[in-house]
Amino acid sequence: MFKLKGIIPPMVTPFDREKKVDEASTKRLVTFMLEAGVDGLFLLGTMGEGLALAAREKYRLVEIVLSEVRGRCPVIASASDPAWEETLANVKELERLGVDAVVVLQPAFFKLLSGEDVEKYFFAVAEATELPVVIYNNPSLTGNEIPLENMQRLMASPQFAGVNSSGDFDYLISLLALRNETRREFSVLQGNEAALAPALLAGADGLVPGIGSLATRFVKKIYAAVRAGEKEEALDLQQKMNSFFDGIYGPDVSDWLRGHKEALAYLGIIDCPETVYYQPLSAERKARVHAAVERWKGFLVGE
Repeated sequence: MFKLKGIIPPMVTPFDREKKVDEASTKRLVTFMLEAGVDGLFLLGTMGEGLALAAREKYRLVEIVLSEVRGRCPVIASASDPAWEETLANVKELERLGVDAVVVLQPAFFKLLSGEDVEKYFFAVAEATELPVVIYNNPSLTGNEIPLENMQRLMASPQFAGVNSSGDFDYLISLLALRNETRREFSVLQGNEAALAPALLAGADGLVPGIGSLATRFVKKIYAAVRAGEKEEALDLQQKMNSFFDGIYGPDVSDWLRGHKEALAYLGIIDCPETVYYQPLSAERKARVHAAVERWKGFLVGE
């Protein structure tokens, strides 16, 4: 039975100046994350800019990562696309390439879909593949929620391996209760960096921290403290993570992606901090990111 647990960061996608996948930087980043102790890698999610990439670039990234990982941890990848047929085509190609599971976001842009609409969407995708499907719940970006009654029916099906849920902590708590009632093999994962310790203390199976490409070692400290029963230590580390998070993402979180890539470039892990849509950081904002890296460097690259 495929079970997701531990630290499974959504990896950023390293680009060159032409906004194409940078193979050398991708290999260095994968090595950095493996050495930091990831329990899996999540490709082409929000942090990986998956919805902004042409299919050829998506598949090239997956090929590079799989060749570098060589089975050392599970690799899951988003198949989502605004076009229904492209989502199905991505599912088939990702299965052919050899990922361990596909990740699917609820439909975006067409807001106010019913719970039944969303549920049937996920089942239709699952029927198109032999791979486990991970549900990526992100209503703040898609405009569509997954009502709990529909989530429970998805959870009950062995076609679905788990859910990565971002944002609403009350919703996460409800998911954990549903998992315990419905199917314990189903993984409930948390992606909100500001609530990693609380999510684990509440019973989450693992973490999908957006900042994980850079800060897996930091997140692992929180994870280890919770597993050791050191609640106060875990919450203290969470406060430190929140301070670090502010330094990289900015006080209004608007630098969430470019700040993250700037930090990785500053450490020499990727060659440039290029993103698809965001403009480069100003000198002042770069200085803030660099200062945060220097302050917390021991948590990022080891003592």
